[in-house]
Amino acid sequence: MAGGRGTRFWPRSREQRPKQFLPILGEASLLRQTVERVLPSHGAERVYIATTTDLAEATRRMLPELPADNILAEPEGRNTAPCLALAMVTIAARHPEAVMVVLSADHWIGDDERFLEDLEVAVDHASRTRELVTFGIPPAHPETGYGYIETAGEGRVRRAAAFREKPPLQTAITYLQSGRHFWNAGIFVWRLDDLRAELAAHAPGVLGPLDAWIEAGSRPEDLPAAYGRCEATSIDYALLEKSARVAVVPATFRWSDVGSWPALRAFQEADAEGNAVQGEAVLVDAHDCAVYGGSRLVALAGVSDLIVVDEPDALLVTHRDRAQGVKNVVEELKRRGRKDLL
Repeated sequence: MAGGRGTRFWPRSREQRPKQFLPILGEASLLRQTVERVLPSHGAERVYIATTTDLAEATRRMLPELPADNILAEPEGRNTAPCLALAMVTIAARHPEAVMVVLSADHWIGDDERFLEDLEVAVDHASRTRELVTFGIPPAHPETGYGYIETAGEGRVRRAAAFREKPPLQTAITYLQSGRHFWNAGIFVWRLDDLRAELAAHAPGVLGPLDAWIEAGSRPEDLPAAYGRCEATSIDYALLEKSARVAVVPATFRWSDVGSWPALRAFQEADAEGNAVQGEAVLVDAHDCAVYGGSRLVALAGVSDLIVVDEPDALLVTHRDRAQGVKNVVEELKRRGRKDLL
């Protein structure tokens, strides 16, 4: 899935240069890293990218080794359930017996070998048991910004007992201590026919318009109207929270959604004052700051706990504990009609 905008990474991330197109960690874009992680074991012809119409051509240019028609374009963003339903009906027409692995194009994964080993466990389980498999990340701290999956049982594959919303801190602490709760990573594995059956049972408002489109001849010019009738909802809410056929593979690899500038800060080496710098900067009496410079020098004096991002047409300065509010800056720019900055 590569249709997100990553607004929390403004001003570096823009509508035509979203987070997954950026080399957030390493020299390659997050999208390129995600594809290269699976290419050796799956091959380019079996890798599909679900993105939006306005990003489809740029995605093709970024991934020229993929068949052009493996770039699946959503007419509009309607959350993850319609996105995956569209991918399902499209791929099923070519590979009806396939197992689908769903990855996010803008996540960081460490330990590629362990990731592929865990993936094989999930694919085997989904193939044998006909269950929907999701990955759970063992929590490293009491995170309040992630949803959690409560599990039952032990071993490499467990039963999903419940999906929990983003918790308050004290609840997150109990989740961390329980050994039964995992961060919801949004990585899924299922047979296409099993996904279809569960969507038909639990989310007919998502699947129905697409089935009607297929029955009418699946003409590309008719897809926008059909897609616009799909219920706009997440795959978690539409399906996983309702199905009794969900299993969890606890991940053995390192993972981060790298969801904001402070999350990126955790990957960077800091100096003795706790500052991390990309680009040219002068820091005087500055502590625990992160600077993401551009073409000019950035100077900080007498400040702490700041994140500074310098782009040619925009400068972001935010306290690291308030950086989630960057998305509100993007909304304000939309309100002001500043398309040149979006």
